[in-house]
Amino acid sequence: MSGDRTNLSGHWHGLFNYPIAWPSTAFEAVIRDEGGLLTGVTTEADDTPECLGVTLTATINGRRDGMSVQFAKMYDHTSEDRDFVHYSGALHSDGNEIEGRWTIPGVWSGTFLMIRAAGTEAEEKIGAEQPIDVAR
Repeated sequence: MSGDRTNLSGHWHGLFNYPIAWPSTAFEAVIRDEGGLLTGVTTEADDTPECLGVTLTATINGRRDGMSVQFAKMYDHTSEDRDFVHYSGALHSDGNEIEGRWTIPGVWSGTFLMIRAAGTEAEEKIGAEQPIDVAR
């Protein structure tokens, strides 16, 4: 992170909420922020009744412009019922939380919150030159 609170590189814990009375879904994200260009990966449990216990993985690509954050999440092994998910949010002033909305255009949307994992700054300095595998 190198003292730049707006750099999003690191490990994040998140929750996204649905627009209906379903429970929130937890996810993990590893993000690399190179001058505002974002790449990374996410994992989350598929909590639909037919897929309980399945872990979903996705690739994210996007950008950070100051305190504004936007990225698209593309699920690996996409099936017909999995769409691209667009996230748009704002970085809190401490640089450790992102809050906003996710949208599957024309289908539905909800809210999300991401919190930077403790110790991420040290991990980022050590692993800064290691590539993130986004080609699964």
